[in-house]
Amino acid sequence: MLKHLIFILIIAFTSCKHQHHNHDSAELKSPLYNEVMAVHDAVMPEMATIHKLKKELKAIETSDNKAVVLDNIKALNDADEAMMTWMAAFNVPEDKKQEDEYLKAEKAKIQGVSDQMYGAMKAAATLIDSLKNIK
Repeated sequence: MLKHLIFILIIAFTSCKHQHHNHDSAELKSPLYNEVMAVHDAVMPEMATIHKLKKELKAIETSDNKAVVLDNIKALNDADEAMMTWMAAFNVPEDKKQEDEYLKAEKAKIQGVSDQMYGAMKAAATLIDSLKNIK
């Protein structure tokens, strides 16, 4: 399981680095591109936190708290999937006329992914703390 998680994280980080390098020449000069990447780069390392929280939730799952634990795990999985989907779809158009519009839309999308990830992590951490206090 741990080897599988490490493999997934390596693929995810490699994918991110690959996408950054695909657009180095033009987009790194664009302040809007840099803003999009700043949001992405700030939240991407939290993928490891999401996986850690899922593991912690699974470890404290009981028949009494199963539904709420599974709901939180689903929220974490959905946030994880949202990041993977965004990264897979991110592709700045070659046409400079389309670039700004695309990057504005992508900035909103990645901010939404960021909000989703931080929200799911906060809810999971709060649940973990409350369940640990019950024991």
